[in-house]
Amino acid sequence: MQYKITKPVRLIELFSGVGAQAMALKQLNVDFMHWKTSEWEVNAIKSYKAIHMPDDDTDYSAKLNKEELVDALYKINISTNGKDPLEKKQIARKGEKWLRNIYNCIKSSKNIGSVINVHASDLKIIDKDKYEYILTYSFPCTDLSLAGQRKGIA
Repeated sequence: MQYKITKPVRLIELFSGVGAQAMALKQLNVDFMHWKTSEWEVNAIKSYKAIHMPDDDTDYSAKLNKEELVDALYKINISTNGKDPLEKKQIARKGEKWLRNIYNCIKSSKNIGSVINVHASDLKIIDKDKYEYILTYSFPCTDLSLAGQRKGIA
């Protein structure tokens, strides 16, 4: 049986990285919207936003003070190395500009944070009569990348 998608696609990318699945859909000229992402590594989050939402200059953090930013980022469960979550005190030591940048990238890319904390309700799958939802995931690729010194290839 062949399945044909006839409605616009809402893409959900778990372990989204820089958004390889979104890039593939763009290459295939699929009518889709970035619906939700789940990524915790801050460099991947910033890259995703730069690649897929380059024109979104909204300051989602404008109404938050530094303490609220720290709390929000801690709850999302972010990482700077892709292996270990940052502790609240580590996040609090970051400069306010850094905190705002990461927070804005997260909000712009509709990132719901670490997959460890994600529940089905967080995916906001609604209007199924109007949209097809595609959920994708990527295996952690750090060991295959230059950042991981390609140790996973061997």
